[in-house]
Amino acid sequence: MNPFIIVRKVIQSVVLVLFVVVILYVLLRLMPGNPAELYIHSLRHPTPTAIHAIYKEYGINPNNKFSLTEFIIYFKDMFTFHFGVSLSNLNDPVISLIDAALPYTLIIFGVAAVGSFIIGIPLGILTAFIRGKKSEAPIITGATILNSIPFFAMAIVVYLVLVVYLPYFPTTVAHFRLAPLLSHPTLGEFEKMVHYFAMPILTIMVIEVMGHLLTMRSIMVSTLGEDYIKTAEAKGVSNSGIMLHHAARNAMVPESTRMALEFAFLMSGAVVTEIIFGVPGMGRLLYTNTLDENYTVIEAGLFILSLVVIITYSIIDFIHAWLDPRVKV
Repeated sequence: MNPFIIVRKVIQSVVLVLFVVVILYVLLRLMPGNPAELYIHSLRHPTPTAIHAIYKEYGINPNNKFSLTEFIIYFKDMFTFHFGVSLSNLNDPVISLIDAALPYTLIIFGVAAVGSFIIGIPLGILTAFIRGKKSEAPIITGATILNSIPFFAMAIVVYLVLVVYLPYFPTTVAHFRLAPLLSHPTLGEFEKMVHYFAMPILTIMVIEVMGHLLTMRSIMVSTLGEDYIKTAEAKGVSNSGIMLHHAARNAMVPESTRMALEFAFLMSGAVVTEIIFGVPGMGRLLYTNTLDENYTVIEAGLFILSLVVIITYSIIDFIHAWLDPRVKV
C-alpha cells in the first residue's frame, strides 16, 4: 500500500480526534451544575468562605467555565493521558478507574463484533442459497424483527429467557475479576469469565448476527445478477462454487463497509448492556459519573471510547482497501 495513503489516513484520524476533544470540552461545560455544586447543596448552611474553598479544592471556576488557559491544560492532558483525579473522590486517579473498567468493555465489544461477523456472514450466504423458496420468508421476517429490537429491550428478553424461564443463570451473578485470570489463567477462571460475560455478549450478538445476515443476503442476491456470475454459470461452474468463490467473495467488500459503520453502534450496545447487567465496564463508569456530573471521568471515558472507535474505523478502511484495490482509503 502506498505510504502516502497511510500517512493521509493517519492525519485524518488525528484531525477527527482533535474534533472529538474540542466537542467534549464544550458540551460538558454547557451542562448545568458541577460536582462542587452538588457537594455544596448537601451542606446545611455553607458560608461564602467554605464555598470558595470547595470550588478551589475541585479546581472549578464558577464564574467562567470556558477559560483559554484551562482549555490549553485540558488539551495537553488529554493527549498525554493525564486525566487528573475523579471529582467525586479526589483520591481516585481517573486513569486507574479507566484501567479497571476498559478491559470489560473491550471483551464484550470484541467478542460480540467478531462472533457476530463469523456467524452472521455464513448465515447470510445460506439464506441467499434458498432465495425464492418458502423457507426464506420466515427467516427474513424473524431476522428483521430481531435486528430492529434496541439493545436494552433485547437485554431484558435475554434475562427473562435465560434466568426466569430457562434458569441457566442465577438471578444475581457474582462480580468477576479479570486480574486473577490474567495473572494465573486456569480452566476454572475461564469458565467463570464465560459465565459472567455470556448474557451481555449474547444480547449484542443476537441483534448484530441478524444485521449481518440481512445485509449479506441482500448483497449476495444483488451480486448474483452480475454478468461475471452468468459467465461462470455458462462455463458450468457448480452452484456452490458460484455462491462461495464468486458471489460471496465480492459481496465481502460492501459487507466490510457495513461492519465499519456498525462499530460505533456496537460500542454503544456494549455500554448499554453493561449498565443493565451490572458489568463494571466503561458503560457503568460513565453512567454513574454522569449522574454525579463528574467532568474528568466523563471526558476521559468518552475520549478513550472515541479513540477505540476511530482506530477500529481506520483498520477497517485498510482492510476494505486490501479486499478491493479500487477503493481509495
